[in-house]
Amino acid sequence: MITELDTIKLIRFLEQGETNKASDILSASHAPASSYEEGYKKALYGLVASIENNERDSLFYKLLHNEVDAGAAKLLRSNVQGRLEQTFRDPSSLGYEHAWEFVLSYFSGEQKMGLDKYQT
Repeated sequence: MITELDTIKLIRFLEQGETNKASDILSASHAPASSYEEGYKKALYGLVASIENNERDSLFYKLLHNEVDAGAAKLLRSNVQGRLEQTFRDPSSLGYEHAWEFVLSYFSGEQKMGLDKYQT
């Protein structure tokens, strides 16, 4: 399973343009044990691919290059959270959406990291 810390490291490598190191994080993780994990990992592979291929129209590319502000990221995150509440979603889709929810919370400033997690 890819942890939150691994996901943050992956995002930071992509922010620095180090797609090889980001890919290494995904390669080093074990094979997905469930379809949920498979969906989560699929979303992260998509993030890496969007930067490797310089896909300027991709949401992640726009997030990295500050073309989407924190307010818009919050709105997008709330849309993803709505999809996560839909009961008909299969586990793979839920994993995919959870990965995006985490990425959007990171870019909206809602994802607390380090010691900030423990402050109220």
